[in-house]
Amino acid sequence: MKNYHVLLIAALATLGLSACDGSPEESTAPAAAESTMSDSIEGAADDAINIIEDTVEEASDSVDQMMEDMSSDAEEDLSDAMGKMDK
Repeated sequence: MKNYHVLLIAALATLGLSACDGSPEESTAPAAAESTMSDSIEGAADDAINIIEDTVEEASDSVDQMMEDMSSDAEEDLSDAMGKMDK
């Protein structure tokens, strides 16, 4: 099992070094595909982060509105109770 790990690491290192050997003008199809895939993954991650941030912001706004409504209702109830006590 360890031999396979060593061979896998050696193969990955060789592929990584060979990808770095070419100049930027000599872009090969695999390197271009990897770059495109990397950009696509980064774009998807950015979209996911934006969706999460928007959802959190909407939830926060909803909670704020709910707290304001509860506070307003509590003030009205207290005012009504105080009014009934005075009568």
